[in-house]
This record gives sequence, structure tokens and C-alpha cells, in this order.
Amino acid sequence: MTNLIKALAPGEADLSDMKVVTDQADITDTYALYLDDESHSFEGQTDKIVFPSTENQIAAVMKEASENGHPVTIQGGRTGLTGAAVPMGGLTLNLEKMNQMLYMKHDEKEGLYSIGAEAGVLLEDLVHAVLNKSLDSIKGKRSTEEESALNKFLEEKKSFSFPVDPTEMSAWIGGITACNASGAKSFKYGATRPWVRRLRVVLYNGDILDIERGKYKAEDGTFKIEQTDGTVIEVKIPTYTMPDTKNAAGLYAKPDMDLIDLFIGSEGILGTITIVELGLISLPENIMTVMAFFPSEEDAVNFVYDIRAPDTPVKMSFLEYFGPNAITMIKDKAASAGIKVPALTDQTNAIVFFEFEYTEENMEEKVMGLEMILNKYNSSSESSWAGLDRSELAKMKTVRHFVPETVNGLIAQRKAEFPKIHKIGTDMAIPDEFLRDYLKFYREVLNEQGMEFVIFGHIGDNHLHCNMLPRNNEEVDQGMDNYMTFAKRAIEVGGTVAAEHGIGKLKRPFLEAMYGDAGIEEMQALKRSLDPQWLINRGTMIAVPADK
Repeated sequence: MTNLIKALAPGEADLSDMKVVTDQADITDTYALYLDDESHSFEGQTDKIVFPSTENQIAAVMKEASENGHPVTIQGGRTGLTGAAVPMGGLTLNLEKMNQMLYMKHDEKEGLYSIGAEAGVLLEDLVHAVLNKSLDSIKGKRSTEEESALNKFLEEKKSFSFPVDPTEMSAWIGGITACNASGAKSFKYGATRPWVRRLRVVLYNGDILDIERGKYKAEDGTFKIEQTDGTVIEVKIPTYTMPDTKNAAGLYAKPDMDLIDLFIGSEGILGTITIVELGLISLPENIMTVMAFFPSEEDAVNFVYDIRAPDTPVKMSFLEYFGPNAITMIKDKAASAGIKVPALTDQTNAIVFFEFEYTEENMEEKVMGLEMILNKYNSSSESSWAGLDRSELAKMKTVRHFVPETVNGLIAQRKAEFPKIHKIGTDMAIPDEFLRDYLKFYREVLNEQGMEFVIFGHIGDNHLHCNMLPRNNEEVDQGMDNYMTFAKRAIEVGGTVAAEHGIGKLKRPFLEAMYGDAGIEEMQALKRSLDPQWLINRGTMIAVPADK
């Protein structure tokens, strides 16, 4: 391993067939969606939108922007919740035409398959292609080694998938990598980071980095990049300590880190990710999914502590939580949709939704162990909704999505009367020992104010989303003040201000509270080393220095 990587020169790029939109009337009308993301928090603007279809075109666009000092917003599927993809002037580089799956690899030592694809491939398309082994588009186009890996994969009797399970499957793989996306199954499999095996990244000047995991390791907290003009850049890793929780806040930083991890979760501020290679897992033959219903929040949280303990009889793939207000939304939505949720009653005040794997040999042992813990906290298998196949999981996921769907619908209605209104959803994660107190803190603050809210999310990682639902402009301001209050409490107990959604433009003040001026300055210095003109994704994650 070495801390020096040599950049590659791009090939010739034919820009004549690259789609370019410059007419402002066209941009604000036909292409209005490209000026927004799912946060709906900023009014975007751009001089032009370009749609490259090759890495060489991206490199040519970046080189020209660098030579002319034009800011560039790198844009994926715009499914993010922080405004990172919203352009605030300059040029918008959208990767929707970078949508080809490219190759398959197999690591004999690790027994791991991995698939390489362009950044604009939808996650749901990649998962579908892998699960169904519908990979004809990459057959016969790659090296002998890759062709052999593909043929071996196609002959496998098992089913495979990408293990990370982001809620938003319409996200693009470049986006989930840039944001280190996670989801419910991060409880077992972690976030996107450990599953990224290779990246190709176009730098601000059009140079290209081809980064394989395990090849480039920091020395004395430093990486070196030899540019194609012979200049060597020194990249200093920030010295702050990241929280020991699920975390997607700020640049990844450890003294002896792998170079690939610097770009994963960087939210596009260091370069344009063009190709991602993701590891795959074989799916278990048998899974059981359960929605367990509890008479109180205390019972549900105590169940979570017991079921995720080291000596638990059942190892969970995910654990999700729904509080009292979420349950009201589920009941109302299910009634209007004509869907019956088995065992859900008026006495239900908390739900824990989970999944575990089993074999025919150990199923009885696991079910009995689970029943014992459920009974301990005033629940049971009879007062739960359980399923033994993926179709039942799909039904449960439909019910799970009733909550965010209801939240989004309420916000859309209120926004029509008060345009300033937007959903204010927290993204904090805290260490295990503070889960009870932190959940109580949410309720005390919001109930005292009379703020409407709903709490649900990934309780396996102590990562619950508290969605505040403002009813007027004044409550929007109150909600944002609350967010800072909740963020500071999370920081105090060793948690993070952003566990999965990142920082973007919307949450910069919370990152500043987390790492302080010194940490932000270290991030700024690192960005400046890779983007000296501060052209890429200005305003995302960290503020633009006064001298730029």
C-alpha cells in the first residue's frame, strides 16, 4: 500500500452529442425539477445544465469550468433531503445519462462478488438486475477475468443483492456513494462505505483517479496525488474524532484511512464520481419479518435493548420503531386504503418492526427465544404481525411507508397556504446508553411547545427520525431552533447530527456545532487542496471561505 496515487489523463471527448440546456425559460419550465431536490428548501438557479454520457465528457466539462472559473454543481437523482444537488448559479452537471452497468468481479479469497456500474444507474435497477441475474448488457464486453466472474455468477444457484437497504431505492448509486447512504439494514450490514470496492473520480481539472479499496493508505495523516502535469498535491486528513455511531456528517477522517473512504460520503465536494463498484451478498433462504405491537413506548425500547444484546437468541437484520403519532398515521392510511393490519389494536402505542434469518434446524429455537422476550415486555407472537416470505415483507414495507407518505402529504397541503413550510426531520444518532433519555427529550420539548411531530426510524442504530410538522411560518422557525437544540444534545452525548442524510446546504450550522471552527477549517483546507478555485458544489457541507 502507498499514500501516493497517480492521476490518469482523460481520453478525447466528443462534446457535439452532449445534451446542453442554456435557455433560461426552458430551464425554469421544462427542467424545473433540476432546480430542486426532495428537501424543497432552496430556489435553485443555473446558467446551463449539461448531460454528459461518458467519463471523458465529464472530464472535458470540468477542465473547461476550471479554466474559466465557472462553479459546477454535480447532480444525481435529486432524492436527497439536504439541498446538496440544488444549483445556486453556475453550471449544473447532471449524470442521468451515465446509466450503464459495466462489469462483474469475483474475489476468490473473500468469496465476494461485486458489480461495477456508472454513477447514474438507479439502485433499484441494479438490485433488480443482480437479483434476477438479468445482466446481458455486460456480457462479452469486458476482460477475460470479468467475463469469467460474470459466468460464474450466472451459474450460482443462490440469489444475490446489494446488502445496504436505503429507503429511497430510486436513488442513484453515485448518490448513495457520495452520501454514504444507509437504511434499516445498516444495523447488520453497515452503510454504503464498506461495500464500495472501487471508484473512479474526475477531479476539478479533468484528471481522473481510479481508486481500488486497499491500494492507497494515508501516511502520517496525508495522501499525495500526482496530477497529469507532474504536480503533486498533498491532502491532509482532518484531525477531529468522528462519533462512534452511525454517521454521515462531514468528511471521513482517520489517520491511517483508505483513500477510497475520503470520497465516499464527501457529498460531491471533492470531485465527480463516475464509476462505482459495489460488493454483493447471497441472500438467506429463509427470513421472518415481524411487526411487534407494544402497549407502551417503554416496553418497546426495553425490548430493543434486550433483543440486540450480545447474548440475544435472535440476531436481527434490522430494527425499526414507530411511536404513538406514527401509529395513528398508519391506522388512518390503512383504513383509507382498505388494508387490514393484523393484531393492531387501540391499545397499541409502539411498534417495533424487525427481520431475522433462520434455518429449518434453528427456527423453533429462535421463535421460542423471541417469544420469551416479547412476553417480558407485554407483547407476544399472537399480538404481532409476522410473515415468512419476501411477499409478506413487501406488504409490511408498504405499511411502513404510510408514515412518510402521510407526513409528505401534510407538508404539501400546508405549504400551499404557507410557502415557507417544509418538513423538518431530524437525523441524529446517539450511543446505545442514551437512547431512552434522548427519546424522552424529544417528547418533552415538543409536547411543551405543542408542536405536531411524529417519531419513527432505525432504532437498531439509535437513529430515530423526529419529523416536526409546522402548521405556519412561525412554527418553521421554531422547528429549526428545535433542530439545533436536538443536535447539541446529540453532540453532548457523543452522537452525530447526521446519521444517514448528510449535511448538504441545509444543515451546515449543525456540522459547525459538531466539529467546531477548527474542524470546519480542516475540511476547508482539504477541499482547497483538491479544488483550489472552490468550484465544485459550492455551499455544500462547508461554507465557501471569504476569499473565494
